[in-house]
Amino acid sequence: MVSKIFLKKKNEQGFTLMETIVALGIGLLATTMIFYIFTLGLQNIEEIKNTQALNSSAIFFLDRATYLIKQGKSFEVLPTSPGDTLIITFPNDSTTSIDKSDFETDNISATTTFKKMQKSIQINFIIQATTTSATTTISATTTIAQRAI
Repeated sequence: MVSKIFLKKKNEQGFTLMETIVALGIGLLATTMIFYIFTLGLQNIEEIKNTQALNSSAIFFLDRATYLIKQGKSFEVLPTSPGDTLIITFPNDSTTSIDKSDFETDNISATTTFKKMQKSIQINFIIQATTTSATTTISATTTIAQRAI
């Protein structure tokens, strides 16, 4: 009788092979899902950083262009490839230029076109950041009016 009780207790301990396989399968599935979500999050963070870099580059360019155009006395647009160069002449007869190089940094490329209007300049620009995993593009059109002199 002692041996029957001992055997019964021994059989109740541990996991069966099927329980072990199911537990490993569920654990593997959960680990795979967690790894996938983590990887997806890292990709989103990189995409957000690219978009922020493009946005800050565009804001800097537009702030600089707005300031220079409002100070300018006259304008000339020189067609270059790929884009245009805007030559600004100031009241003291000094000149400066704005072109795609005002956008560009290590991984950001740009195309700009300027359209001279009667008392304003229309700017079309496309800036693009390229990394190993993604390409982000921002395109915009704006018109900057000349300051009344």
